[in-house]
Amino acid sequence: MSLRVFHFTTHCDGWSPEGNISFNANGIRNAERIRIQQYRFNNSNQLQKFDIGYVALDQNGQSVAFDFLPGESMETIWPDGVPHDGTLMKSIINIELGVTAVMYILATLGIALAIVCFIFMVVFRERKFIRLTSPNINYITCGGCMVLYTSIFFLAIQSTDETITTAICNVRIWLWAIGYSVAFGPVLGKMYRVYYIFNNPKPNKKRVVKDWMIGVLISVLAGIDVIILVIVTAVPELRTTAILKQSTEYPQIVSGAFHDTAINCIFICDSQKGYTIWHGVLFGYKGLIQVIAILLAFGTRKVKVKGLNDSKYIAAIIYVTSICLVVVIISFATLRDKVNTLAVIYSLGFWCAATIILLLVFIPKFFATYKDPEGQTVFPSTVVQVDKDHCKVVALEKRIQILQLQLAHEHKSLENMKQLTISRDSNVGFGEVIQYDADVGHTPPMVVNV
Repeated sequence: MSLRVFHFTTHCDGWSPEGNISFNANGIRNAERIRIQQYRFNNSNQLQKFDIGYVALDQNGQSVAFDFLPGESMETIWPDGVPHDGTLMKSIINIELGVTAVMYILATLGIALAIVCFIFMVVFRERKFIRLTSPNINYITCGGCMVLYTSIFFLAIQSTDETITTAICNVRIWLWAIGYSVAFGPVLGKMYRVYYIFNNPKPNKKRVVKDWMIGVLISVLAGIDVIILVIVTAVPELRTTAILKQSTEYPQIVSGAFHDTAINCIFICDSQKGYTIWHGVLFGYKGLIQVIAILLAFGTRKVKVKGLNDSKYIAAIIYVTSICLVVVIISFATLRDKVNTLAVIYSLGFWCAATIILLLVFIPKFFATYKDPEGQTVFPSTVVQVDKDHCKVVALEKRIQILQLQLAHEHKSLENMKQLTISRDSNVGFGEVIQYDADVGHTPPMVVNV
């Protein structure tokens, strides 16, 4: 029976809405292309048949290519990107190797610079110029910058494994948040010390902002970061995890005669809820620190004292790091689904902040130590000015004493003249006027008859 059906089929030749229908000896339809249709719901939510394209065939009846009709595409055929009975093909995109390599090189150079600065402070800590700039606080600055550089290793890398990416997301937040506070804390503390010296509301009280006070300030700043991150980590809904999301940075991968499609996906750091909110709290806290530092820098902009040699460099650090922080915040708000762009901006933002801090804090010390190893020119102008002011004060005190003696002498002379006037009034006749010379007490009185 099957043979008879095959015989009649191969000898069939006619027309249909699809065009000419005929088959060769092997039972393959004789056609150059086959129209493909799809049943799907129209705008009225009614099932309808749509022409979507043609399959081109070769002489052997094998498919060569599939061509869409105008207005049709993979998005119109399968809005979800895959047939309802098919399996979705996903391709996880990672940060490009070139981006990771460049960021790793920059981070390594930054850590090397921090180590050089730390060794320099240890070796020359007894020099007069170095002691003046609080070497213990500078050690903390080096440590904070190294932590900030280390965060770049986690900002510029990503894994295709969900568990590993989740760990990377949490580590990078802890490192950059605490590292930034520890690196910027000494800058804020030193600027406050300069501000306090020149804007002390009670200058008579000899209170000094000492290094241990700045250390407490740094601990408080970092402690606030720790409290925020501990709360976020402890609450499951706020905890940072890696979430797979379709990429908008790269197009889908389309290959093959039938346009096989694989959706490009990326892992982003997110949480079940509140991720943007608590990140806003963290960035807002950093921004508040920057605003306070900017106000202090603005309040000390006219201070030009050689002994406070860090003040102008610290002000420059505050302004530059504020710009870096603003760029990072904007990129977080707008580029979260663009892994390569976000990695570059985040990494460069924190790298520039740490590098500016190190360069402006330590490079002037390198040159000053090289030009004046013994620190002989650290205080000369200040000491001379103090000596001159002291001499002026002593001279003024002596002048005041002389004037006081002269005033006492004149007062005594005036009292004597009053007594002399009273005694002579008893001897002067009626109608006589006593005329005195301007120099009282030195010229005898003259009697004039009227």
